[in-house]
Amino acid sequence: MPHGTVSIKSLSDAFDAAIAHHTSLPPEQRAANSRAAAEKLTAHMGRTKSGMPPPLLTKNAKLTKAEAGYKGGKPLTLPDGRGVETTGLALAPAYQEGKFTTCPNSASCKAECLGKTSGNYFKLGGGKDLDAAQGPRLNSFNKTQAMLREPEAFAVRLHDEIEAAKRIAEMNNNMLGVRLNVLSDINPRVHKAIINAHPDVAFYDYTKNNSNPVAPNHHYTYSSTGVSDTDVDNPHSNWKQMRKRLDTGSNVAMAFSHKAHLPETVHDEETGKKYRVVNGDSHDFRPLDIQPKGQPGVIVGLRNKKISSTNEAAHRTSNGFFVRYNPDFLMGNKGTRAKDMHGNPIAQNTEVRIRHQKAAPAL
Repeated sequence: MPHGTVSIKSLSDAFDAAIAHHTSLPPEQRAANSRAAAEKLTAHMGRTKSGMPPPLLTKNAKLTKAEAGYKGGKPLTLPDGRGVETTGLALAPAYQEGKFTTCPNSASCKAECLGKTSGNYFKLGGGKDLDAAQGPRLNSFNKTQAMLREPEAFAVRLHDEIEAAKRIAEMNNNMLGVRLNVLSDINPRVHKAIINAHPDVAFYDYTKNNSNPVAPNHHYTYSSTGVSDTDVDNPHSNWKQMRKRLDTGSNVAMAFSHKAHLPETVHDEETGKKYRVVNGDSHDFRPLDIQPKGQPGVIVGLRNKKISSTNEAAHRTSNGFFVRYNPDFLMGNKGTRAKDMHGNPIAQNTEVRIRHQKAAPAL
């Protein structure tokens, strides 16, 4: 599509038409259509040694935790005995073109985005210059350009890669989980045709948008934009909206300021309610966080992974995006550190208290 003409509707229409056409073809014609789609994408993504464009679906360290295990632990296991394999589509975060943007509600987290400030996205992507596009950042940008310029071909290629990943997972007696918004937050209507074409795949995403899942096999974890605190005003705080989501059973991801520890509960001072925190860094397969019907959702706790920030200042330097959490390892008047049998510090404070927040911004 030409620059300036892209919209959620134009992308949705292109994905719908491409998937309907592709899945209706007999095997030989479908294979030819797949080759033609791959060829179109090379103009924006380049070629690998095999002559094909680089893969759309990739894995990062967090995505592999489900199948590899967390800190030497066992891989995730579903109730039916299968394991989980996860992969995802990492487009450029907060990329804007005309009226279209890959992250519509990124005002609170644009400067803290994991797609620019964590791991190799920071080390190899351009460091503190968040506008630089090198290495993995450039790869994400190229994929985004391929989707916007050739959405039909992109949809076909994405469908084919999901199909291939699904077959591999099945051979390993695993379920496939796919994140179509690893770094972006595109309206799920765009991906609906893809999601419906693979009913046996678990699609899941984090979102700051006021969107609902588009299919039974599509799961959302809603993303906190942080909170205001005694020494920081966060004008983008969506805590009131997130509280409603929690109270109706949805789960909410929240980034905390400490790099090594997470709280166990979040206490909302306005309502007196407490919400349980689960470790969102142990794996990325968020459908496992679904709570029994009638129960409140849980907060998916994420540690501070911004390389250039500190535990003490993260909530201030991020304007409240990182929610302040101080484990308070010191105990008693002598200020000694409590430690477990392995010598690890024991948190004396396991709760975060959220003060009364202003009305949430419109989404």
